Amino acid sequence: MTINVSTGEGLVYSSLDSLISQQQSARLLQQRSRYRKATKQAGNHQVRQLGRGMEFAESRPYSPGDDIRSIDWKITARTGEAHTKLYEEERERPVLLWCDLRPNMFFATQGQFKSVVMTEVASLLAWKSWLDGDRVGGVLLGASKEQQVRPARSKSKVLQFVKHLADDSQNKPDFADKGDVNLGQSWERLRRVLSPGSQVILLSDFRGIDENAEQQLRRIARRSTVTLISISDPFEHQLPPKTQLKLSDGLRFLRLNTSKSTLIEEYEKNDQSHSERIKKLALQCHARLIEISTADDEQLRMAKLRGAIL
Repeated sequence: MTINVSTGEGLVYSSLDSLISQQQSARLLQQRSRYRKATKQAGNHQVRQLGRGMEFAESRPYSPGDDIRSIDWKITARTGEAHTKLYEEERERPVLLWCDLRPNMFFATQGQFKSVVMTEVASLLAWKSWLDGDRVGGVLLGASKEQQVRPARSKSKVLQFVKHLADDSQNKPDFADKGDVNLGQSWERLRRVLSPGSQVILLSDFRGIDENAEQQLRRIARRSTVTLISISDPFEHQLPPKTQLKLSDGLRFLRLNTSKSTLIEEYEKNDQSHSERIKKLALQCHARLIEISTADDEQLRMAKLRGAIL
C-alpha cells in the first residue's frame, strides 16, 4: 500500500501502480488457501470423473457403464483384465467483483477513504482469483453509470479491471447527482448475466439498500456463492461526544451538537439497524460477511480476509 500525504494517493484515491502491486499481497492469500480443504465451491478445483479430461490421474478396473474410449489398453493387455483411465478435470470458476463507487464511498474520518479501501481489496481479490486460475470480471457502480468487465482467465482483463478502479477512484464525485441506478437495479442486471456456480463478491457500505435490493441478492445467492465485504468508517458507528460538528458535501452544510444525548442515541440506533439488516441478509443468502473499517491497517485487513476467503 502506497500513501502520499501531499498528493492524497492511497488516502483519497488509488493509483494504478498501487493496485497492480496488490498482486504481491494476493500471493499471501493464495498460499493460505493451499492449506485449506477443497470444497466444490473452492475456486479452481479438481474433480475426478470418467471420460476425457485435462490430465491423467490413474487407472482402475473397468466397471459396467464406463466409457470404452477411456479403456487403458496397455494395462488391460498386461494384466488380462479391462482397466479404465481416470482423468482430473480442472474446472474454472467465474469470480465477479461488484464494486460500489457511488459518492457515499468517498468519505473517511480515519485512515483511507472507503472508496480507496474498496479498490485495494477488490484488486487484491481479483489478483488472487487470477492466480488461482479462475475467470475474473467485475462491475463498477458509480452515481450515474455502470461499467462491466466480463469474466475471463486473462491477465489483461485483470489489468483492465484495476485500471477502471484506479480511474474511477480519482474522479471527483458529484454529490448533487442522485444517480440513475440504485442497488436493486444494479443487482438485477448482475443476476441476469451470472453463470451458475459463480462466486460473487460485493464490496460496499451497502447504504441505500432496500427490499428490492435484498430480493435481488437472495436470487443471486440461489445460483452463486456470495461474499459481502462491508466497508465503514468509525464515524458512521459513533459520533464524538460533546462537541460541535460542521459537516459538508461541498454543496450543503450541516451543524451537529453532539452534547444532545437524544441525537447520539438516534444516530447509533440507525447505524445498529443498518448493521443488523446486513447481517440478517448475509444469513439469508448463506453468505460470508467481512466487516472492514477505514481505520484498519493493512495487516488487520489481510487477517480478516485470510479468515474468510478461500
